Amino acid sequence: MTVMRPLKTMFRDGHERRSYARAIIVAERLLADPGLVEEGRKYLDRFIKGDVHQQSIYVLWTKTLELPPAEIAERLLADDASGENLRATAPVFTVIHADEVRDLIASSL
Repeated sequence: MTVMRPLKTMFRDGHERRSYARAIIVAERLLADPGLVEEGRKYLDRFIKGDVHQQSIYVLWTKTLELPPAEIAERLLADDASGENLRATAPVFTVIHADEVRDLIASSL
């Protein structure tokens, strides 16, 4: 499965472009393997849940992970403040190698 991309076309800097490329890869993987949603939940429970300073992130992502993978992917890639917040606070669903990000940027972003 492939996510329609890119939804976002203007980036402030290279960091934002790389962050968006990682989000595209995560979104594609969530669509291909919905079981990765559970990996995100495990990450939240292990590393975020007990941190009082990250409770808003825990609540945001706990609610987001209740959605179907396609909607999670869509929200993660949204070109708005909400999408940017999700990208900045996303739990770890899967390992993404730097060369994957570079290849995606070179090909389409």
